Amino acid sequence: MQRLVFIDDDEAELEAFRGIVGGQYDYTTVHWPGESAKLFSVSSPDIFVSDLYLPSSDGDAVPTKAQRDEAAGEAKKVAERFLGLYSSASLDDKARLRETMNAIWDANTMLKLQWSALGQSPDHGIALLTKVKAQHPEVPFVFYSRKITPEDVIHVLQAGAVDAIRKGALKDDKVLARLAAARDFHRAQGTKAMLHGFNTNITLTRKV
Repeated sequence: MQRLVFIDDDEAELEAFRGIVGGQYDYTTVHWPGESAKLFSVSSPDIFVSDLYLPSSDGDAVPTKAQRDEAAGEAKKVAERFLGLYSSASLDDKARLRETMNAIWDANTMLKLQWSALGQSPDHGIALLTKVKAQHPEVPFVFYSRKITPEDVIHVLQAGAVDAIRKGALKDDKVLARLAAARDFHRAQGTKAMLHGFNTNITLTRKV
């Protein structure tokens, strides 16, 4: 059975992912950052999978009262915008659609405030990728994150990840298929590079 290492700062997410891949892989978890040493003291797995929005190696920050108050204000704003979508008789369907998009934008702003207050950033995930790839260049690395954006996808692929999957967006069998495709792609590209005598990083642009 092939071995998969999954890195996340949330123990609940580590156990949830076990339910997806546990029957297909020898599953090893790394609870970031407390267990980060495991990444560099074990033999190479067949694939690494990691959350993208991670705290620094020091762990989660503690939100200040001001940060919590700001997030609470945004939450109230978001709730009012959503409640107003169908309570206002002055909105036609197209105007309501525009207001819905505005409300979603406000909700995204609130989310950014929350994860920023915890010190979570995609920069930390990409930094982890760089360190892991330096020690295990032959192992494909996939990001699996609930907060990943289209812009994040571009950045992680440019940094050397093989794929980026949004948590909750795909059924379990589709997630497994994407992981298998990532392994196959990485293996094929490594073989192609060796056949041509190349020593280079190959970037994949994948529809997500």
